[in-house]
Amino acid sequence: MAPLPSSPRSVPEPALGIDLGTTYSLIAYLDAMGRPQSVRDRLGDVLMPSAVAVVESQVLVGREAVQAAVVTPERYADCFKRDMGRTAFRSPVGGKRVPPEVLSALVLERLKQEAERVLGPVGKAVITVPAYFDELRRKATQDAGRLGGWEVLDIINEPAAAALCCGQERGFFGLGQGRPGGRECVVVYDLGGGTFDVSLLEIDPTTFRTVATNGDFQLGGRDFDERLVAYLAERFLAAHRLDPRTDPRDAFRLWQEAQKAKHALSEHEKTSAVCAHAGIRMQIDLTRDVFEDLVADLLERTRVTTDLLVREAGLGWNDVDRVLLSGGATRMPMVSRILRELTGKEPDSSLSPDEAVAHGAALYAGMLLGGPGSSGPRRCELIHVNSHSLGVVGVEEKSREHVNAVLIPRNTPIPAQAVKSFRTFEEGQRDVAVPVVEGESERPEFCVLLGKCVVRDLPPRLPKGTWVDVAYRYLANGRLAVSAWVPDSGQSAEVEILRDRPAIRGTLVEWKERLLGGRPSPPEVGDARSDALPEVDLNDRTSVIKRLDALYMRVGRLAEKLTVPRLAGGSQRLVAEARAELNAKSRTVADVEGRREGAVGMGEAVQWGVELSRAQVAQRQAADYLFYACLVLGRECVQNGFCPPGAEADLEEIRRLRRFLK
Repeated sequence: MAPLPSSPRSVPEPALGIDLGTTYSLIAYLDAMGRPQSVRDRLGDVLMPSAVAVVESQVLVGREAVQAAVVTPERYADCFKRDMGRTAFRSPVGGKRVPPEVLSALVLERLKQEAERVLGPVGKAVITVPAYFDELRRKATQDAGRLGGWEVLDIINEPAAAALCCGQERGFFGLGQGRPGGRECVVVYDLGGGTFDVSLLEIDPTTFRTVATNGDFQLGGRDFDERLVAYLAERFLAAHRLDPRTDPRDAFRLWQEAQKAKHALSEHEKTSAVCAHAGIRMQIDLTRDVFEDLVADLLERTRVTTDLLVREAGLGWNDVDRVLLSGGATRMPMVSRILRELTGKEPDSSLSPDEAVAHGAALYAGMLLGGPGSSGPRRCELIHVNSHSLGVVGVEEKSREHVNAVLIPRNTPIPAQAVKSFRTFEEGQRDVAVPVVEGESERPEFCVLLGKCVVRDLPPRLPKGTWVDVAYRYLANGRLAVSAWVPDSGQSAEVEILRDRPAIRGTLVEWKERLLGGRPSPPEVGDARSDALPEVDLNDRTSVIKRLDALYMRVGRLAEKLTVPRLAGGSQRLVAEARAELNAKSRTVADVEGRREGAVGMGEAVQWGVELSRAQVAQRQAADYLFYACLVLGRECVQNGFCPPGAEADLEEIRRLRRFLK
């Protein structure tokens, strides 16, 4: 008799690592052999855009959000990682102010769903952050993880994660082949979509020690895209005296064209991009030389930072054994060239620039969990440094000016601890409050205020001027912990950090409802691709909106091929492009179906079956996009008072139903 399958609960939870990126995110796990594997979505992609869009009555995340942004860019958000930990956000989503932690939590929730589709129930993960993230941004990342349904095992710096992945790829932890004794000095150059990090590590078979780190969390591939966008827009403006950036939809399409051109120029010397605006389409030729001239100063910033890092560590490039590339933007040939010129070494691009960080995070999660997969890679010690100095705001005795008294300087190995003594100012004082800042400047106003360290419940009847010792500790994940005690009495006191920015409150479900403004669930996929009108219950708001969406879509289809001057052809072009995309996807489905039918042998049939599944998913997505494009066109027809022939009854019902929503 065959053995019974094991219960799902008996299967240990896999070790998971998440690269929460500015432009793309990725989740990885350790397989039964302890090897990191990327989780692929239903289309076989490992990268998910870090993007969120609010469309009608649903919150879209990932690739679907990017597709929806073509129609409604004002309801789209991306690059929100750059705002993590800030009290002010760059732009609203659909007119609503949403903290970047919430938007990141939506991305993390979607990654969790994809992982559970492949692996079953999961809940614990290591999340990566740029090495140059300060304490507020690290805390914000942990808050986003919690909000997204994760138990965050730890936070690990992205360059350290990439180095871990490199160690695993080379067969043992610690590269161990650069110097006698198995020690190697490695510079990790990490240029991602939105952040730049460079770290210097010393690695041996048992230890990954970060010596120094530097970077810029406001510099990444996105900035290179923006240079191309500006160039293309200026060319169009010079030729037609019109600026495509004034129209949100055309601006978004231009950004997509700039991204495609950047990717193409990493492989070819020449390419072209299409800029469309006000009914005009202009093809603009681009060369790699032109692109490199546009972004030369951005690349120079990374070169200077990299060189300065090594020099501040007291080393020369002869002391560095390897320059390791990480991050998707390192695919640009000019990155390798400038590093080759700077270091005299051939940069190591052996790792997948997109997957290395998530794979390293999964390896680290395996070490922390100590379960399946952790026996694959050899356990080792990770030693980080703090990327920003930690200090307190004090008063200089002579000048009486406020100064930043640094307790733990930048690039100090962590965990680290420093003690600062304070005096009470009053008789019987029970509390002491000290501002805590992060930064290098002596002037507190140029540093980041983390909050106030409040020492509470001091012993009663303390005389004025009693010493209170406060210990500040940087934990290994870059988070701050504080403790305090009174030396004269030997008593400890309760300590808390009153942060400049409170933690995000509420559940993700509540935030979704806020984004949607109380609107109901989206229409079914079948409704999205059908002219059939759903039944309506006038007492049910959800039912009314579904019916309205279907009516708008029917009006849009009737107006699809008509000349509607008042709409300037914009929405009609979107519908035409969406229909062309659907037709192309449908032809692909038919072609793959034919190939599967003509397959020789089971293996080939299975292969084409997988391709057919992917093609059908793409076809459904194209159909959904066409639905939304027709819906927008129909709505604009109604708003502009245009009634396509045959739509009279539909418009009358739209007017009637809209009264029920007021």
